[in-house]
Amino acid sequence: MKKFRLLALILCMSFCTLFFTACGVNLQAPQGNGTMVKNSEVLVYDDYIYFGGMYISNANMKDGDNKNADLEALYRVKLEDGKISYDEEGNVLNAEKVLGKIVSTENAFMYSYENMIIFASPNIHKTNQSQNAFDRTSYFKMQNDGKNLKELYTTSSAVKNQAFLVIDDVPYIIEYDGTNLVSINVESCKVNVLAQDVTGVSFASEYVSDFDKFAYFTINRSEEDGSSIGLTGNILKKVNIVTGDVSLVRQQLEETITLSTVKNGYLYYTRTEDGGTCYYANNFSSSFEASEVQLTTSISSDISSLTPMGTGLNDEVLPIVFKYQSRLVYSEFGQLGVNEILNEDVTVLFVDGDYIYYSNSNGIFRISYKDKVSQQISDFTDFKTNVSFDGQYIYFYAKNPDNTTGNYYCYRADVHSAENGTGIKTELLSKLHENDMPSEEEE
Repeated sequence: MKKFRLLALILCMSFCTLFFTACGVNLQAPQGNGTMVKNSEVLVYDDYIYFGGMYISNANMKDGDNKNADLEALYRVKLEDGKISYDEEGNVLNAEKVLGKIVSTENAFMYSYENMIIFASPNIHKTNQSQNAFDRTSYFKMQNDGKNLKELYTTSSAVKNQAFLVIDDVPYIIEYDGTNLVSINVESCKVNVLAQDVTGVSFASEYVSDFDKFAYFTINRSEEDGSSIGLTGNILKKVNIVTGDVSLVRQQLEETITLSTVKNGYLYYTRTEDGGTCYYANNFSSSFEASEVQLTTSISSDISSLTPMGTGLNDEVLPIVFKYQSRLVYSEFGQLGVNEILNEDVTVLFVDGDYIYYSNSNGIFRISYKDKVSQQISDFTDFKTNVSFDGQYIYFYAKNPDNTTGNYYCYRADVHSAENGTGIKTELLSKLHENDMPSEEEE
């Protein structure tokens, strides 16, 4: 066993020396103004791109995988004049292994603040029954050169919702694990359980205004609230992420609120009453009913992927995009009319400006709700739908055309190429497994 471990160590060192410019050595900290672009799973820092080398599902993890991960680890590649460089065989040059932690899985999460990288990784701790629980998440912070790694918190079950918010110059992680709503002060490492026995939550994905200081959550009625005598409906509350102060928002008999999202100073939700369920938005500028904006008629069962597009250049509230009866449609904010964008069933990935990014069986596309002109960004069809965006490139995990291992590697595709009509431009960021390398005949 010792000989096997020694051989494995030698092979690992040889692998790093051959393929990566820095592995197991001190990395250079990025130079420049120190501004990182937050993309949820991929970080662009000056002339570096940080990414997970390979996607791996929690279900496919084995004990030890996350202690010194190899291809699945956190990598970065240095750009030359804004471009990725490759050798003659198509291998990525200037790639460095930053940390042997898995960062690309179901609950992937990576953000930046000043010179820190804050990220999530599958749990490496054993349960009380000495079992692995890779569906749980551990949050970490470290310097952007890989130094001073510190674990912040490990969830008690699988993450349902999470966000990174910088509130009054203090960075927070907000996460919901299906039961507990928790905030983590990244600077002080203080963990605060904001609410327990939670049935649903909604909070902003980025901090824009004081409205985003609050996380909204629902709880079931207790015996004190009348559940023991058959009273129905749930309770809506909000909690200040910074102070932890909780206050009641709504508690009506026979009314059930299901939370959707927080965006552009509104809470989006459905409200079921008298057998009808509609979508609403509310900024709570006055009483609950007076400030409530109805978004749909009683057709919520036919609606999926409801996504507010945010605000425009003049702070106007942009339309709401959703799938309705297998079509991609939108409604103007506060109006109940349905306007068709695409008459096909697609998967909505994200929205940006007046564009909706989506996928179908032919690849990844974007379309403006204004002119309804579709542009193809990538022709990869076997990819993970957790797509990141930095304003010019989308980043995603996909199988390469020569794939034999089933591995999903990190790619980026240039949105400007689609916009300018110059074709599809997709680039590999990851180091490929040797079995997925193109054969000499194909080259």
